[in-house]
Amino acid sequence: MFDRSYLLPTLFAALVHALVLVVISGVWIGQEVDRKAQPRHIEARMVDLSPLAEKKAAEEKLMKDKAAAEAAKKKAAERAKKAKSDEAKRKKAADAKRKEDAKKAADKKKADDAKRKKAAEEKKRAEAERKAAERKKAEAAKKKADAEAKKAKLKAAEEAKKKAEAKKRQAEEAKRKAAEEAKRKADAERKAQEQAEAKRREELARQRAAAAERAAQTVADVGAYIRTLTEDNWRLPSTARNGMTATVRIHFFPSGEVDLAEIIKSSGDMAYDRSVLQAIERVGQYELIASVDPITFERNLRRVLIEFRPEGLRW
Repeated sequence: MFDRSYLLPTLFAALVHALVLVVISGVWIGQEVDRKAQPRHIEARMVDLSPLAEKKAAEEKLMKDKAAAEAAKKKAAERAKKAKSDEAKRKKAADAKRKEDAKKAADKKKADDAKRKKAAEEKKRAEAERKAAERKKAEAAKKKADAEAKKAKLKAAEEAKKKAEAKKRQAEEAKRKAAEEAKRKADAERKAQEQAEAKRREELARQRAAAAERAAQTVADVGAYIRTLTEDNWRLPSTARNGMTATVRIHFFPSGEVDLAEIIKSSGDMAYDRSVLQAIERVGQYELIASVDPITFERNLRRVLIEFRPEGLRW
């Protein structure tokens, strides 16, 4: 493709050449006419073409300079492009070399580490073998010492066992004799205790029987006393009839005073019932009760039931 930078100079150069040809052609034509008209007289006139030649040379030089400049610019661009490509290649080569060096260094480090690790493992294994040998030797010595100690211990144990058995037999014999003696004493003490317990039970039974008899007698005496004293203070109402019965429960204090008197079974006649309660109120305190022991009082005389009949008091 034609470069546009050469178009104008080329057109200019073509125009200049055309002008030069026109001028030259005119001169030739005029001369030809003159020769025909005046063949006998020749007039020569010189045309100076040096300005045109210089101008053309200048234009050609300008075009050459411009072409040279364009070529130089293109070469410079090519050199810059080549330099950039070379720089990229150099940089790429440098990166590749750096990576290769790093890889070599890493491989060397890995190899060195592996070598050190192997050396450490060898050392560790050698140390473990040495310790295992020492431990095995120590175990063998300990086993031998244990065997000797066990043998001595068994012998001592047999002797101790014999002594212990003899001592045990003596102790068992002494224990048997002591047990027989203790049994004999225990049997004697048990028999003595059984005899004493039997006597104590007999005495207690006598005491209880006597106490019960005394308590029964006391209760009977006190009952008769309560019955007589209450009868002496009872005033039969005019409404009393044979067959009437009123049951009263009397609550006493330990001093013999009446705490409460209540009809628990009515005769059916209010005057009759009231006369019964009035008889007890007239007495107020049954002094003989104060002389009764607390146990007998609590068991038999704390609460007393009395039946009131017209023909007399019945306990």
